[in-house]
Amino acid sequence: MIGFSFVPKNGEEKKFFKIYEALEKEGVTGIETIIGDHVPLESYEKYPIKGVHLLYYPTWLEFWKEEREKVREDFYNDEGVLNYYRSLKKNILLETFKKQFEDAKKIGAKYLVFHVSHVRPKDIFTFDYDYTSMEVLDETSKIVNEVFKGEGPLLLFENLPWPGLTLKDYGLTKYFFEKIKYENKGFLLDLSHMICTEKNINNFQDADRYILKKIKELRELGKFVYGVHINAIDFINYSEKDFSDEIESWEKGDRKEKFKIEWKHMKKLDPHKIYKGNLKSILNVLPNLKYINLELNFSSIDNLEEVVREQLNYVK
Repeated sequence: MIGFSFVPKNGEEKKFFKIYEALEKEGVTGIETIIGDHVPLESYEKYPIKGVHLLYYPTWLEFWKEEREKVREDFYNDEGVLNYYRSLKKNILLETFKKQFEDAKKIGAKYLVFHVSHVRPKDIFTFDYDYTSMEVLDETSKIVNEVFKGEGPLLLFENLPWPGLTLKDYGLTKYFFEKIKYENKGFLLDLSHMICTEKNINNFQDADRYILKKIKELRELGKFVYGVHINAIDFINYSEKDFSDEIESWEKGDRKEKFKIEWKHMKKLDPHKIYKGNLKSILNVLPNLKYINLELNFSSIDNLEEVVREQLNYVK
């Protein structure tokens, strides 16, 4: 399956299907979406959904472990916590993912995507963490094993550049995979997230070589990579920049202002641009690949078809 990321919105249905009909002729066979409460669940049933990207909390570990002082450092007060998690109790994470799991089954999703990662707000600028990938993997496995039970769609764990599942360390990857009890499981390789873990990548040729090297280092786990997110970054060494000014502005802002600074920073780190490298060389070494999803940034639904078509030129 070749698909692209799209979240339904009110008023865009007719325009979406006109675009989708045109892209079907180019080999597109579905979309990956995020289920939210901005439109009724029934609305999703109209769309050609193959995958559901489950909701993602970039910052959750301290809340889950009930480390109240650290949570207050990040969200200041109960209002900030409620705005982010919708509850003051850790079990909201389990409840949220359980509902997402059930909703995804209701709309017929074939696969789910779960981010295995954690980063505190200030750490996205400093890259200095007081938690390890092992800690994130252990706590994530507790949540996953409590939420995903019985039969259901293929559950794919996505790599990110923050502590957690980066797919760079064979031992940690195998350790996490074996802790997960849900049987219908695998990995989803996100290309830009993989590129973001290495500072010495200056072009697509470097990116191709690096990604192929990391796939090879996964050894037998490579056969469980069932999905790929195709996207890329700007090769401008943005992560090497001195973020002192951003940190100073961030520290002075309220929670709303901080979020704007964080969002702007993340869009520069990982802008979801067109991947213009040798995609065939990457896709061909994944023996059991089932789902290729173009997870790209587009300015509006009017820009969607143009962006998807351009990326398809590098996939075919």
